[in-house]
Amino acid sequence: MLLSIVVLSYNRPDQIRRILDNLIGVMSDDFNIIIKDDVSPLASEINSIVAEYKEKIGIEVSMHTNDFNVGYDRNLLDAFYITSSDYVFLLSDDDYLIGSKINDLITILKSKTYDFYFTPYTNKDFINRKKNAGFIFKNFANVIYNSILFSGLIFNRKKVLLLDKDKDFLSNCIYTQVYLAACIIFESESYGFAPEGLLILGGDGENYFGKNESAINSEILSDRMKITSNLNYQPFLINVVDEIACKTDNKIKILFMREYFKRLVSYSLRARAVGLSSYTQFFNAYMKSKIPFNIVFFISLILLFIVPKLLSKKINSFGLANFRKSG
Repeated sequence: MLLSIVVLSYNRPDQIRRILDNLIGVMSDDFNIIIKDDVSPLASEINSIVAEYKEKIGIEVSMHTNDFNVGYDRNLLDAFYITSSDYVFLLSDDDYLIGSKINDLITILKSKTYDFYFTPYTNKDFINRKKNAGFIFKNFANVIYNSILFSGLIFNRKKVLLLDKDKDFLSNCIYTQVYLAACIIFESESYGFAPEGLLILGGDGENYFGKNESAINSEILSDRMKITSNLNYQPFLINVVDEIACKTDNKIKILFMREYFKRLVSYSLRARAVGLSSYTQFFNAYMKSKIPFNIVFFISLILLFIVPKLLSKKINSFGLANFRKSG
């Protein structure tokens, strides 16, 4: 089999139905679909939906249920061990594919030009993770940021299996996919792109990230609505970048932190644009966080207290439109 699309699933039967619904009419022996459920409370309902669609779609579809609840990272890492396909396409159960575009992807993968591919994704009519010039080491921070959303990351499965992996670390780092993608891309000094228009972000399911029984730091991970939530996630990402740099090249950490603080300024502007009270919460959360201290960034935080919120919004919008290249 050329490709397995592995859907990392937890408690979203309606979204699983949407994924499979969009594949009606697609006929192919080159890929299959595996719904990988992490022993969610609605697993039996999801299994019934999978059984129903086995009769409706012209591709192989199956459900893999873990023996016990393993949590986000281990569920993702295990995706490469439940299939023998050449490539694994990771898909969140909250997102979906446009069936008519899959044959274009198959054509690209049959060339086996790259060990890793990014899939551009459409979110609210905007295309993100667009095709770029390819591997340039000085832009390695973009590789990291483009790997944060695991939907649409396509891996040469055998390359993942051969990687030097600290499974204990990866099982609780919440950015396993970033480590895998960055190491493979560093090793091959290349990556490709799947076609635009294939991957659509749904974003309409309940957030179960950090809520399942095996989630570590669930009190940090489960609430992503607060203006300060990313400050809780970011130390995990920095830890993963440390691990990547240790396994590959220490310069990667320097390149990443340079980009990271630029994005942190954008994040601060967004918080200030909400209002002074929200910005004060953000400032206090930053001071208590485990994010590395940076004097230039700290001074910019102080100055933002006197910048009007409307101006903060305009500055941030301008920066995102003109300078952000990834993620």
